[in-house]
Amino acid sequence: MLLLRILLLGASLSAGVFIFHIAFVPLIFKYCKAFRRNLVFANFVQWPLHMNYEEPSASGIEGARNLSIEYQSKVNKCKIRIGIWHILPRSSYERLKHSYDKYDKDAMDRVLGDELASSKTPVILYCHGNSNSRAAVHRIMLYKFFQKMDFHTITFDYRGYGDSTNIQPSEAGVVEDALVVYDWLHSTLTHNKNVFVWGHSLGTAISSHLVGNLQELSVRLLDRPTPLPMPKGLILEAPFNNLADEVAKHPLSKLVTWLPYYEATFVAPFRSNDEQTFKSDEHLSKVKSLPVLILHAKDDIVVPFIVGVRLYRSIQQSRTSNDASITLHAYDKSQNLGHKWICRASDLPQVVGDFVNNLSEK
Repeated sequence: MLLLRILLLGASLSAGVFIFHIAFVPLIFKYCKAFRRNLVFANFVQWPLHMNYEEPSASGIEGARNLSIEYQSKVNKCKIRIGIWHILPRSSYERLKHSYDKYDKDAMDRVLGDELASSKTPVILYCHGNSNSRAAVHRIMLYKFFQKMDFHTITFDYRGYGDSTNIQPSEAGVVEDALVVYDWLHSTLTHNKNVFVWGHSLGTAISSHLVGNLQELSVRLLDRPTPLPMPKGLILEAPFNNLADEVAKHPLSKLVTWLPYYEATFVAPFRSNDEQTFKSDEHLSKVKSLPVLILHAKDDIVVPFIVGVRLYRSIQQSRTSNDASITLHAYDKSQNLGHKWICRASDLPQVVGDFVNNLSEK
C-alpha cells in the first residue's frame, strides 16, 4: 500500500511538472515581458560580489582608473550614471607606473586622462555581454590581452549592471548608454582617430545597433548637428544575427521545440517586441563602409556557431566588392574556447593585430 501511494504521488508530481512545462512556461514566455527581459539581460547575476570599482587593481588590472559619466536619459526620462574603467596600453603603463608613487589618486587620474587624450595608440571601446559586470573574470583576461596589444581600453557597465544606475535595462536603454560613452570618448580624444568597437555576446548586438544607426542616434539622442564619426572597425566576439534566431538555436530550446506552438510562444515575441529584438543583421546591413571582424568558437553552446555564420552571411550579402571587408575567423572545437575564452586563443594577437593595424592611421 505504501509503495502504491509513493508511485501515485510520483505520477502526480510528474504530471504536474509536465503540465507546467507544456502550458504555463510557454504562457509566461509569451506574455511576461519581465521574464523575457531578465532572461536576455541577466543583470540580476552580479559576480564578484562587493566589488570595489574605484580600484581596478583589486581585480588584477594595473594602469587603470575608474570614472563615471552622468547624463539625462531620453529613453527612461531620468538621470543615468555609467561606471567606466580606462586601462592604459602596456607602453604607457610602463612609462608612467613609477608616477603612481609621486601623485595622489586625483592627480594620477588626470595624468591618465591626459595620456588618453593625447595618445595615437588604438582605443578599444568594449561592450560586454549579459550578466555580471565589467569586472567579470573572463573580461579581465580580455583587458589584459588588450593591454599587451598596446591598446587603450574603455570598458563600462550599462544601466542595471555593476555600479551604474540600477534600473531595468532595455535594448534602447543600453544602446543609449553605449552611445553616450562613445560620444564621451570622441570628445576626450584630441588627435586619435583609431577607435575600434569590440562587442562580446549580447554586447555584439548592442554595438551593432550602435554603429548601424550612429547617424540617427547622434541626432535623436545627443542633439548633435552632425553625427559622430564611425569607428575604424567593429570586432564581434561570439555574435548572433538576431535575438529570435539566437533563442531558437539555443540548446535549451530543444526541450520545447516539439511543442506545436513553440514558434508562437518562445520565438515570435523576440521578433515583434521592440524592447529586445537585437537585429544585428539588419543594423549592420546599413554600414557597408565599416570593416567587421567576427570571432566565433565552434564549441560555443551559449551562442551557437550557426547564428554567427548567419550574421556573417547576412553582412556579406549586403555588400559588394567595393565595400569594406567582412571576415569570419572560426575556432575549432578542439581548442575548447567555448563562449568566453577566445581571449586564450594562441593566434588572437595575430588576427586582431592585423585587423587593427591595417586600419589604424599612423
